[in-house]
Formats: sequence, structure tokens, C-alpha cells
Amino acid sequence: MCAARKPGKPGKPTKAELAARDEAIASAGGEAAPRAAGPGFSAIVGQDQAVGALQSALRRHRLPHALLLHGQIGVGKATGAGVLAQALNCPQSGPVDACGTCPSCHKVERGLHPDVLWVAPQKGLIRLRQISPRKADSSEPEPPHEPIVSWVGYRPYEGNRRVVVIDDAHTMNPPAQNALLKTLEEPPPSSILVLVTPAPGSLLPTIRSRCQTLRFQPLGLPLMRQYLEQQCGMNAAEARLRSSLAPGSLGRAISLDLDAYGVRRDVAETALEDACQGGAALLRSAETLLAAGAGERKIDQASSAIGAVRDILRDLLVLASGNGEEIVVNLDRVDEWTAWARTLDPDDIVDALDAVQRADDRLRSPLQPNARLTVEEALIGVGTALRDGTLG
Repeated sequence: MCAARKPGKPGKPTKAELAARDEAIASAGGEAAPRAAGPGFSAIVGQDQAVGALQSALRRHRLPHALLLHGQIGVGKATGAGVLAQALNCPQSGPVDACGTCPSCHKVERGLHPDVLWVAPQKGLIRLRQISPRKADSSEPEPPHEPIVSWVGYRPYEGNRRVVVIDDAHTMNPPAQNALLKTLEEPPPSSILVLVTPAPGSLLPTIRSRCQTLRFQPLGLPLMRQYLEQQCGMNAAEARLRSSLAPGSLGRAISLDLDAYGVRRDVAETALEDACQGGAALLRSAETLLAAGAGERKIDQASSAIGAVRDILRDLLVLASGNGEEIVVNLDRVDEWTAWARTLDPDDIVDALDAVQRADDRLRSPLQPNARLTVEEALIGVGTALRDGTLG
């Protein structure tokens, strides 16, 4: 038996206690939720239905063992998962909300809570070694933290519940998804798994069927503009531009690099003009446009570049249709583009937008195409549509 400690001032922790604490801290994810703008669920903008469902389940102690939070990028899914992890372990406001100020909430926010594991893609993928313990003869390197399957089996170290958040869950490769199934089928009672993804269709049907799904809705433009002006201190013109460039996604609107966007827009405008001319100029513009795209991978750069072309075409369609400047995204180009739009038929702009959409769909398909060729094909399609219907 262990000797009883004397009352009063607590004694120093034993070596075993220190080792257990170090192991628990080391097994925490190292990643953390996006930092919320304020404490608790109130920091999640425009998601009253999703937040209400979570708080109702918490209040009634009916939270499922596995949740699938889905919706487009930048609508608050990951932030919601982080607040949920805080609420489940918050000694002040939990379990219905999180105070955001206690040591437990701060640990979750910083990725240091021993009972919260945040799993994110590494080099674009979540692999088997992050989900399940590797075999003895495996050549894969050790994961940065203990795999999920082992980690969820432990009792909470200092909180109430162990919480695993799998961010960008759609990036799990097939072996990783299959390894997760066993845990979803027989979840430990003291743990909860939260999968976060903009693409739930990329997950196995068997995974989706074992999770309770909760959709985070796109945000309306008025709400986004109001938030950007009042909470981020932006002027009305900048808030309008950011909201229009990232419709429904407050996170993307806030993080947009407008200087880079301006450069990309200029390149896309030149590419559109060259597409109408055709020939070698079009091929040169395709290469320049791809280089102006945002992202680390060529596929991402191509999608960004094509998106810039799409934004211009949409504004041209609005102006050519006479629908008014109030829904034009690039207000600073209205005078110049109005003259351009008068030379175009709205139906042909629609055909050009279809060509852009087909290219973007190919870029997002599982069998990813050659990025440069896809941009070239998009510009060829746009040029064909606009040349054939240019008004005299």
C-alpha cells in the first residue's frame, strides 16, 4: 500500500505520476482547433441550427459517440469541433458550453489538452499509421502521436471525456478509413469522435452510417458583410468584395489575400482577351495564368486560376444582361467591363462559364488531370464560346 500523504500542503508528485502525465501530454494531438473569435459556441457565426442541435444533445446527455460535421470550407465546422471539445471538459461552463478562459479551455485551444486529440492530414493525407497501431514489421515511421485506435481506449486523464477530432476527414486513405470502422462500431464509452469535412461523399458509406451528421450551412452575404465590417473593422467596399469572392464562407473571406487576388485578376483578364484571339497567345496565357494561381500543388493553382476567370465571366454576364451593378463583384472594373460586356451575347457567356465549370470538375475528380492542359482546354472552350458569338 502507498503511504498516506499528510494533510495540508500537497506532497510532490511521484515519478510514476510525472511519467503518466508526460505520456498523456505527449499523446495529445499537437494540432489544435482554429482559434475562435470569442468564448464558447457564441463565437460560431451564422450556425444557430447546428449549434442548437449540439447544445441540446449536450444538455440532455444524448451526444452520439461519433459526429460528422460537414459543410463548405470556412463555415465554422472545425471551430465548432474545438468548442465542443472544450465544453465536454470545461469545469466552469460545461458541458453545454465552454467558458474559454479556464486552464482546460486554454489547453484545448493550444492543442495541449491530454484528453483531446486533433488529427490533421500530413502532406495532404491522413494515413493508416495515424489511425491504427503499426505492425511490428511495418516500415512506416512512427506517427507524431499515439494512433486513434489505441488512444480512445484510455480513460480521461484530467477531463471528463476523451475527444478525437479528425479534421479534413475526407483525406483519409482507404486503409485508414477501414481501420477507423472498428472503433466506430465499438466506441469506448468515455470517448467521442468528431469527423470534420467539406466532402462527406468521399468517406465510406459504412463510416457515414455510423456517425450522426450535422450540416453547417453557407452564410448569407449580408451576415458576412456585417461581420467583416463590425468585427474585423473592414470598410464596406472591402467587406463586400471579400464576401462576394468567398460566398458563404466567412473563413475564406477573412483569409483572402486581396493583393494576390488583384494580380491574379489582371492575369485572368489578359488570358480572357487572349482566349478570344486564339492561337499562340492563348497557350502563353494559359501558362501565365496557371503560375498566378494560389496553392502549393499544380492542381490547386489551376483551380484558383480558373476561378479567377469564372469571377470575371460572371461579372460580364451581369453587365451584359443589364441586371445592375449592385451584384457585380469587381466594382472597380465596372466602367471598363461594361463596354466589354456590350460586345458579348449573354448566352455565349453562359457557354463560356460551362467550359470553365467542366474544367473545374475535372480538377476535382479523383483521377486528377494535367493541370496545364486543363487550363488550356478551359481557355480554348471560353475563347470558342465568346468568339463565335461576339456582337458586331
